[in-house]
Amino acid sequence: MQPATTTPPAEPVAPPPACENCGAPLYGKFCYACGQPTHGLVRHFGSVMSDVVDSVFNIDERVFKTLVPLYLCPGKLTLDYFAGKRARYVTPFRLVFFLAIVAFFAVQLTVRAGFGQLPTKAVSISEGSGKPTVSVIAMPKQAPAPISSDDGAFANGNIRFNGHVWWNRDTKPIKVGWLPAAVMDWVNDDLVANAQQQLHAMNNGSWTDQEVARRKFTLGMFSAAPTVLFVLLPVFALLLKIFYIFKRRLYMEHLIVAMHSHAFLMLSMLVLLVLGLLRAWITPHAAWLAIPFRLLETAAWIWMFMYLWLMQKRVYRQGWFMTTLKYCCLGFLYTILVSFGWVFVVLLSLTGA
Repeated sequence: MQPATTTPPAEPVAPPPACENCGAPLYGKFCYACGQPTHGLVRHFGSVMSDVVDSVFNIDERVFKTLVPLYLCPGKLTLDYFAGKRARYVTPFRLVFFLAIVAFFAVQLTVRAGFGQLPTKAVSISEGSGKPTVSVIAMPKQAPAPISSDDGAFANGNIRFNGHVWWNRDTKPIKVGWLPAAVMDWVNDDLVANAQQQLHAMNNGSWTDQEVARRKFTLGMFSAAPTVLFVLLPVFALLLKIFYIFKRRLYMEHLIVAMHSHAFLMLSMLVLLVLGLLRAWITPHAAWLAIPFRLLETAAWIWMFMYLWLMQKRVYRQGWFMTTLKYCCLGFLYTILVSFGWVFVVLLSLTGA
């Protein structure tokens, strides 16, 4: 007869750790009751950086999966988002914000590269013995530029128009009675005064002053283009809400359409920049490639308008006639909005802001 075996007593199970914020049991990296993460920033720096790198790589992975359908499949991202297929793509706001930042820096670098060196020589054309003669002359850095007909319009601290002084900081500043004095000082001292100095440098300065002022003005205009598109996002969504009011869609649905369409515009801007840079880099070594690159750039411009038209048709599911009519009306109104935004950017560029 075998002796009876005794089962050792079971070891007591340790209770799960508790949340330090609300005291609820923890079963993962986040508290199910209050949402607080189990790991804060008070830990080894290497561990924190590991989490940051992991988050960045995850975002990048989804970005690359998102860019192809964003550029090649009109409306696919929006329709998938409305159908609940959201985890595979970057969220609309993060996508448009990411592309706005990339486009901003890409335009900045491209424009700065285009203005890398100030011109030191000029071409002079003169006629002698009945034949034009072309000669290259050096431009003195501090020599005054040729006087133009409106050269005095921005001299002596004035802004003149049709012979009348429109603005002078001391004698004729801008005044708006209902605005605080601090705001009017900012308008007169920072905005208008800086614009007057920029315009004076463009018209009255030396060759160097003119080129520096024009470089600053052009850089400010082009670098602000992605910002203008980003700011107009909610306004464009409001226009979609008005034009498709009988579809009974929420404003946030139209905002998602606006974010995806603006993300496509910024991606198209990057594509055009890359094609232009490649053409400028390759064609000096292989001139026959200039025509294919020009055709690609033309196709990219045409695809930009075709894409937005097809996207509007697929998302809102209206007939071709109504889609085309609303597309043209929206395009006209949006062009006006962009024009106002561009004028504002021009004014800011003149101020050097």
